[in-house]
Amino acid sequence: MEIPCILASVKTTGDLAHLILKQVKMQNSVKQQTRKIGVAGGFINQLMGNNQSIPVVGEGATILMYSDRHAYEVIEVSKDKNSCVIRQMTTKNVGTSYGDERYTYHSNENNYTKTIEWNDKKQCWGEVTYKVEIIKALWKKYDKQYGWDSTEILLKDYGIESYNHLYEDPTADNFYNQMKIIPGVTKQYKNFNKVSIIFGIMEQYRDPSF
Repeated sequence: MEIPCILASVKTTGDLAHLILKQVKMQNSVKQQTRKIGVAGGFINQLMGNNQSIPVVGEGATILMYSDRHAYEVIEVSKDKNSCVIRQMTTKNVGTSYGDERYTYHSNENNYTKTIEWNDKKQCWGEVTYKVEIIKALWKKYDKQYGWDSTEILLKDYGIESYNHLYEDPTADNFYNQMKIIPGVTKQYKNFNKVSIIFGIMEQYRDPSF
């Protein structure tokens, strides 16, 4: 880490420690995303994917897909700027011909939201979701010991009537029917999925090539 040439103003050990801490904080605040350029996918998206933008409430955000772009607005930001909530914009194509990618943008409180978090280790932003699953260590233990019959035996050992009874509504069969927390059997896990995103820009774009 390079320290600027202002050490002449440092008179005490405390001043030096304060200066170093300030520099470390400044370096840690930089969120440099990287994306390969020249590979398959939209070239503009690849360029935009290399940025140091940070989320600001009230400003836009654009998720950069393979070649498409999806418009969002930032509605919440944590104090440390390491996480935010973005909400999808309602967009309408007003182009006059195929390939004319002009859109209108409207905010809608009922639209889908995503929680986005910065991961220092991976040096990227990612969508954070939570899912209740059978405890992984428990699953591996039973799978190793019993193989194909592991699930049935696990449920029987823990007094659970059926696999459906691991869920909040045993009779439902849809995407929103999540597993419930059962002490010693299930646990909520945090999932992080990398996203390429740029803040401060709100743009909807559908690649006319596809």
